[in-house]
Amino acid sequence: MNFDELYLMNPWWKDKNEIFRDRHIVLFQDSTFKYYPLKLFKQIDHTKPGIYTLRGPRQIGKTTFLKLFAKSLIENGTNPLDVLFITCDGFKDRFELIEIIKLYLQTFSSGGLKYLLIDEVTTIEDWRSSIKYLADIGLLDNSLLILTGSSSYDLKLSSERMPGRKGVGRDLVYLPLTFRAFLESLDIEIEEMEIEELLSIKEDELKALALKYAFVKEHFFRYYNSGGFPKVIDDFLKDGEIDNITKNVYLDFILGDADKYTKSRTKVVEIFKKLPQIIGQRFSWNSLLNDFDTFESVDTMQKYFEYLGYSFIIAIVFYIDISKRNIKPKKQKKVYPIDQIIASLIESMGNKEILISQKIEMIILRHLLKDSNVIYNGMNLYHGPYFWYSDRGNEIDFVFENSGQLIPVEVKYQNKINKFDYLGMKKVFGKGFLITKDESFRDGNIVGLPVWLFLGLIKS
Repeated sequence: MNFDELYLMNPWWKDKNEIFRDRHIVLFQDSTFKYYPLKLFKQIDHTKPGIYTLRGPRQIGKTTFLKLFAKSLIENGTNPLDVLFITCDGFKDRFELIEIIKLYLQTFSSGGLKYLLIDEVTTIEDWRSSIKYLADIGLLDNSLLILTGSSSYDLKLSSERMPGRKGVGRDLVYLPLTFRAFLESLDIEIEEMEIEELLSIKEDELKALALKYAFVKEHFFRYYNSGGFPKVIDDFLKDGEIDNITKNVYLDFILGDADKYTKSRTKVVEIFKKLPQIIGQRFSWNSLLNDFDTFESVDTMQKYFEYLGYSFIIAIVFYIDISKRNIKPKKQKKVYPIDQIIASLIESMGNKEILISQKIEMIILRHLLKDSNVIYNGMNLYHGPYFWYSDRGNEIDFVFENSGQLIPVEVKYQNKINKFDYLGMKKVFGKGFLITKDESFRDGNIVGLPVWLFLGLIKS
């Protein structure tokens, strides 16, 4: 890559108003559904040097975030020459990355803090060594870097290889939108409650909330069908469905990355075809191996599943020993797609529909995630949420940690609820949430509430 290409990527160097004509900015402005990732903006101190990493699934909107960040800087008086955006798809190796950053910093050496917005850096093999080198020789002392990537594994390594070089930087994650963020982007307000508040709520108050916010139910069905990827939501709100063009864009990225990182898209395709049969079901790696044709060993198959977890495509949920409060990776586990767009691809490739109840569980899992759960291992959920089962066959869909306590969540998306549906949760945990289709109730320390109300109320 030569310097002329940098001018093509950064047209605001010649005319600061070009940022408003940037393709990603224009698409954002023209969107029916505009999601402005305010949370990410608040987590980055734009006044001080630092190295930030931003990870998340392909096509979630990381590039748009970088362009919005650049736009915000320029609008607020930053010299456009101090804002560099580069996408790493065009670099042949990490040495070219070093040279282009050195050339930029030496060319525009005067002035204030430099902003280096480096998109999809994980496409460059061993890119972390380049950033480490530039930091070690002092070239980044007056720079704020934001490095994005779709592989949590690569970014995990970068954190391990750059101790003490981040300044005020930190590791960030961009996950599919929650239902609450979906509502907020549509300017729909609903009160927010802590987990402790919901666990202690009185039944009459709960029923009053269900009545007060009954109108959000119709919005939940839109969210259920579109998922949490802003571009997919926009398409769905315009056309009432996720079209095949959109699906193919996501599929091409997934399979393209599979070719690069695993050298075998065939194995990834086989996993996708199998997933409709195992989503939300307990399995062991050994038992699963017999269902595949292309995997020669348990270790190989496990690595491919873990790759899909690191790439924010599927979530792997582990069993927790509630007496010792630690996971047992060798016991049975469960998997879920990370979002509706992934679920729709799985259905198409597996030629089988995923049950509504399984998709509701998928959505609940997304809402129980904390950013810290996925920072270093992607959706390989070693730090929760978990699930639990007994030797007698009792099972709790999810268990998550909150304020030092383990909170169980059982999903029963069905027309009628009876006490047997939460008897195991009551006996083992003595408290918890039962997520229902429409019913709201309280039985001792068990709180039952509709999925749309639970997702709308809980604080992210």
